[in-house]
Amino acid sequence: MKILIIFIIFIISYISGFEIPKGFGIGLVIPDAECLNYIGDPIDQQLCNSKLQNNGDRIYTTTNSQIDSQTNIKKSFEAITFLQDQCKDLLFAQFGICDIYLAPCIEVTLTPLKSISLPQRFCKSVCDRMVSNCPRLEEQMDCSNSFLFPEIGTFYDLSPYGYTIDNGTFAVPCSDPTIFFNQVSSNSSFIEICPSPLLLKNSSDPEYAANKGYSYLSPSNCVLPCPVPNYSNQKWDQLLTMSKILSTISFILSLYNVLTFGIINKKVSDPHKCTCFFSGSIALVNLCDIITYGIGYEELLCPEPGRSAKQQLDPVCGLTGAFFHLGITYCVLWSMTMGLVLYCSVKRQKWFKFNYFLIGNTTFTITTVVIAAATSKFEAGLGSIECWIRDRWYAISLFWIPCGIALLIGSFCIIAVIHEVYKTSKKSISNRNDLLQRELKPLLIVIFISGSFLYLFIFFFDIERKFGGYRSAVEDYVLCLLNGSQEECFTTGPSYVPYFLFYLVIRWFGIIFFLFYGTSNIARKIWVQNKIWKSISSSISPKSTPKSSPKNSDSKINSNSTNNNNMILNDNNDKNLNEKKAVELESIKIN
Repeated sequence: MKILIIFIIFIISYISGFEIPKGFGIGLVIPDAECLNYIGDPIDQQLCNSKLQNNGDRIYTTTNSQIDSQTNIKKSFEAITFLQDQCKDLLFAQFGICDIYLAPCIEVTLTPLKSISLPQRFCKSVCDRMVSNCPRLEEQMDCSNSFLFPEIGTFYDLSPYGYTIDNGTFAVPCSDPTIFFNQVSSNSSFIEICPSPLLLKNSSDPEYAANKGYSYLSPSNCVLPCPVPNYSNQKWDQLLTMSKILSTISFILSLYNVLTFGIINKKVSDPHKCTCFFSGSIALVNLCDIITYGIGYEELLCPEPGRSAKQQLDPVCGLTGAFFHLGITYCVLWSMTMGLVLYCSVKRQKWFKFNYFLIGNTTFTITTVVIAAATSKFEAGLGSIECWIRDRWYAISLFWIPCGIALLIGSFCIIAVIHEVYKTSKKSISNRNDLLQRELKPLLIVIFISGSFLYLFIFFFDIERKFGGYRSAVEDYVLCLLNGSQEECFTTGPSYVPYFLFYLVIRWFGIIFFLFYGTSNIARKIWVQNKIWKSISSSISPKSTPKSSPKNSDSKINSNSTNNNNMILNDNNDKNLNEKKAVELESIKIN
């Protein structure tokens, strides 16, 4: 549009035969323009109130031009907010931007009843100063364009409106706000504006310090929203819905396993204990989700706009973070213990007393929780759906290194068990079938759990490897916001599907354990033998005992005698068969 206007001006000057003096430009006359006072900054945003000459009196105004100018000024201020480390004298640049878009106005009287309003264009020398101090402004300002940035002034052809002096041309001097800037700059401050959804905070104010949970985009005081916009709202809703549903189901089923194998079970074996402790740890992890969505994900994880929750300011975040770490660490250690117990079962060996595992796992888990809590390392972080340890080295030291060691031990146990199955199969097919029948389900669950934690391990360190790239890509996100694109802008983060799967894996352990163990014959047998269950069953379906007549007494005695003999024979046969079978989850007791 500007090029078209310049071309029209050039054609008019060429046709009229007017030669443009050096240092001057030619401007178009808009008859409907007026010299009006500045309408003032918007209520919620400071712009040019203190940066206009003559207090904003007599601003060149066309229809809605001041409102449009405010929009352009705001965009320009947003752009230079992120140039503070690349430019100097940006306060002067803001004075210049206000002068360019809200140009001073000169009113020329044509007749006693008629006048015309003309703008004062920005001086080239001032434009050069702005660009030299901030070369990035050259992308938006071409100081060599004499029609927009004249050295001395601008000529306007007023002859069509009855102006006859100097052949109908009127010279308007260019506008130079330098003197005004020097007078008031000491009382004026640089205005930072953050493009939505970024938020402006004062990083020098202790209340808004970065260690309070604000993520500042250097060199500005703009902070990322919480949660960070890595994904669309629809994808966030999918992730949160999955978390709510699976966590609730997994929590209930984990408690069922604890109740079945640890409380109502009359004979609690070592494998049963592993199942109880593993299920209990998963229940703790799921409890964190239940508390979080009970309070509200955004309310708990993002208690204030732009601030993610921190343990020292948000006690509930610290509590759920401690529960989560306690549960997930205990889960890893008991998955390793299950592998060791399985290997001992296959080898028919007794390495350690079970209490040693219990003391070791519990001591290590509580120690790591105490260290993290004492150093206030539980926080929501960016783009997460629970509070946990977000400090890189604390997370690696207190969880991921132990997780890696547990994975190695678990992998060794799996390989050793498979090797034993192979050795047994070479000796006898019946021995192999017997071993597989006894150990297949524990082997599958250990493989599944170890594989799941291996995925979590790989995913975490893949994110750590790419973290620098995610941080540097924030610049592209800011540019997208500054460009005002109609498309939604997103920060760069992990791909959505692996990220979704990461949180899914953590929440499916309770369901998988229930499917493997909660629905087993052992679990059903435990419930059937429970006194409470028996009383409930008898009350629901009471048995009626028919009266026997004397005539049938002799036949019943004979029948009972025969049945008793058959039962004795059957019991002997069952006893011989059961000696060859190992009951699921009862394969070994480590005393």
